[in-house]
Amino acid sequence: MRSLVAISDLTKGQIMSLINQALAYKRGLDTKQVLKGKFVVTAFFEPSTRTKLSFQKAAMALGANVLDFQPSTSSLQKGETDIDTLLTIEAMDVDAIVVRTRKVGAPALWASHLSIPVVNGGDGTNEHPTQALLDLTTMYEHFGRLDLNVAIVGDILHSRVANSLSKALKMFGANVRMCGPAGFIPEEHDGADIITEDLSQALEGADVIYVLRIQRERIEQSFDDAKKFFELYQINESTLRFAPESAVIMHPGPFNRDVEIASDLVYSERSLILEQVRNGVYTRMAILKEVLSGVDEFEGVRSVQSVMV
Repeated sequence: MRSLVAISDLTKGQIMSLINQALAYKRGLDTKQVLKGKFVVTAFFEPSTRTKLSFQKAAMALGANVLDFQPSTSSLQKGETDIDTLLTIEAMDVDAIVVRTRKVGAPALWASHLSIPVVNGGDGTNEHPTQALLDLTTMYEHFGRLDLNVAIVGDILHSRVANSLSKALKMFGANVRMCGPAGFIPEEHDGADIITEDLSQALEGADVIYVLRIQRERIEQSFDDAKKFFELYQINESTLRFAPESAVIMHPGPFNRDVEIASDLVYSERSLILEQVRNGVYTRMAILKEVLSGVDEFEGVRSVQSVMV
């Protein structure tokens, strides 16, 4: 694996290998600083807390040096293109770039022009493969398996997380239900077994209730009475009764308290939200180790003349 821009870049076996490596890191079973002397750049063209900081900590935990590229103070402000900026960074002999962007498909395009690994930290409404991997790690750690019943609830239509996670879960035989109000769910989706507006149907028999953020302004645009949304779709003690008592709650963050999820459930005993954050570091350690393994043996740099973007 040279770059990771989509969950489809990985096989089921590779995903399990990354999960096992992440959990080995978490248990302190592998403490080798395999990236000592490497340079990892975090180039986030869109704001981030969890993804950016966890990648930075992951890189440093493996002994790498981290360079944090700040678009707001870069030559992008002078009209330089994204690809020219990234080629410039690559020319400084860095070893990998972690990117986030609002532009759908940009990480795959950039990876095709750079000779170093590109890791997608989220691109628009398209993909967020590393979030999906840390979520799988969290589920596997809790349940010991991944052939689960997973209800993804909220703004699925605009969610890169839902795209990557549902596709990854299907590799392991999971039953994936997508639920939300009209206008927030797709008519069809390759990663879903059920797409419904009925929360009770989605939560019936669910092992995992995976909540997605819904912007309050979108709710107000779609509902004449925002209170009606909370009655129908907010995950709270009332709606939680549709699910088994053993069901756990997950959320990729950032979350809006008392919008898509009630405040008293965010850090409740049934919540794995902070465990997702913890596992994000270990999973991204495993990803960086994998994409940078054998990087010194890579031969050849793509000609600058071939970069016509």
